[in-house]
Amino acid sequence: MKVDEQLLLKDIETSRNTLQTDKLDMSFGEIMSMYEKDEIIINPEFQRLYRWTGYQKTRFIESIIIGIPIPPIFVAEDKNGRWELVDGLQRLSTMLSFFGILKTLPEKNDWTLNDGDLIRSLENYKCSELPIKIQLNIKRASCRVEIIKWNSQYDLRFELFNRLNTGGSPLTNQEIRNSLYRALSSEFNSFLKKLSQNEKFIKLIDVSREQMDELYLEELVLRFMSLYRNGNNVKSSIAQHMTEFMRQAVENKKFNYTMYEQIFDKTIDILSPLGSKIFRAKSHVFSTAVYDTTMIGIAENIHLYGGAKLEKIKSKIEVVKSDEKYQAMTRSGGNNSVQRVIKRLGFSKEIFGKL
Repeated sequence: MKVDEQLLLKDIETSRNTLQTDKLDMSFGEIMSMYEKDEIIINPEFQRLYRWTGYQKTRFIESIIIGIPIPPIFVAEDKNGRWELVDGLQRLSTMLSFFGILKTLPEKNDWTLNDGDLIRSLENYKCSELPIKIQLNIKRASCRVEIIKWNSQYDLRFELFNRLNTGGSPLTNQEIRNSLYRALSSEFNSFLKKLSQNEKFIKLIDVSREQMDELYLEELVLRFMSLYRNGNNVKSSIAQHMTEFMRQAVENKKFNYTMYEQIFDKTIDILSPLGSKIFRAKSHVFSTAVYDTTMIGIAENIHLYGGAKLEKIKSKIEVVKSDEKYQAMTRSGGNNSVQRVIKRLGFSKEIFGKL
């Protein structure tokens, strides 16, 4: 049934009013000047590291030289008015390193151009070796900067970056979350990173180097925390649920870090001896459904499993993977839809609630 038209219009207006944005057309010279004054913050610790190839970097500089329009960069304003880069890391880092001023990865400065797709004679030139006219043209080239203002609601900021994040190496949900919420406090980001570096957890999840760079381990830690004793509050997709949980945690000065660390570590200690296959489906692919059901099932019944035999725990996980009732209740709809998440958490209580 359709909602009342007036209610629809009111909801649209409310959403528009809670998101405050601005946009500026700036020269790369101005952006570089702001960067040198620490008015633009690039923090690869919480974003994907700068890793464009020589070909990609040359192609970007070549585009600037010949005047091809480039996508905007996206920044989030912090409480002091500084800009935190959220999308555009590869492009901006390429420009800064080309001019030799990239602070976070100085070893990548002063690189040499390859032959261009259109300008073959660019090959072997460094920035300082280009004609002054070309150097100045690059600095004067304009770039659109999309700014999310400090007093915007953070869930809408996340949605904006998630939907407009269309660069050559799009950011993952967790990279966006970390970048946005670090403007409020870096404590929670650091906490996620700390838990994700648990050696037993790393071996248990067994993901690729690329997934680690994209903060997948941190996302799985957040996923666990957002669902632990919190299943009744899953009202939206798991991605939105995790984002809201992180926002509330960052804003909560009394957030119980100790409790979450203890329960996470205890759960991993119990499951670690079973090896990385426990979260793998029959196809041998990592399953977030099995991860949710098992991690939450053990954690919420931790008193039962501290001294339990490994074969007993393993048999319960096998039930999760093969039980027809479980398969039927999660077969339709998206794997991370609200109903699917709620159903598998209910099944988790049923399976792991008793030895």
